[in-house]
Amino acid sequence: MDYNSLFLLALEAQEESSLFSADQMGGYAVTILFTVINVLVAFLVIKFVVYKKIFKVIKTREELIASQVDAAQKAKEEAEQNTEESKQAINDARVEASSILETARNDADEQAQIIKKKASDEAAQILERAENEVFRMKKVAIEQMKDEISDLAVEVAGRVIGDVVEHDKLKSLADKHAEDIVREEVDSLEQ
Repeated sequence: MDYNSLFLLALEAQEESSLFSADQMGGYAVTILFTVINVLVAFLVIKFVVYKKIFKVIKTREELIASQVDAAQKAKEEAEQNTEESKQAINDARVEASSILETARNDADEQAQIIKKKASDEAAQILERAENEVFRMKKVAIEQMKDEISDLAVEVAGRVIGDVVEHDKLKSLADKHAEDIVREEVDSLEQ
């Protein structure tokens, strides 16, 4: 091999670029530079345009979820409070109903006692009036009988005795005797 052939070979090798040759490395550097610039531009576009909208949607969603959780918690607390209030109201209603029933029973017992007493008093008054009426009727009947007896006695005595004793004197004696009998009868009725 001579020197010229070696030189030609070197020239040939120089003309042929390899994967890691300087001219290839320059192309790689430019590609890397454009790729980095593209990535940065894409990042900035995403950050300033899309990221704000996505972040806004995420923030809104978080607030919505937080408000729903708060509302659910409040609803749960209200339900528990309403349950307690309902239980208390039911217990109060039971106590009040029991009290009302007891009061009604007591009132009914008092009314029954009042009605019984009133009926008893009325019955006693009716009985007293009836006894007074019977007594009055007996007295009237006795007075009528007294008059009839004295008239009958005067008539009988007038027929038996005749005109020996005056009619007025017989009448007064018969009235006195009938009055004594009536007085005894009345005294026995009053006892």
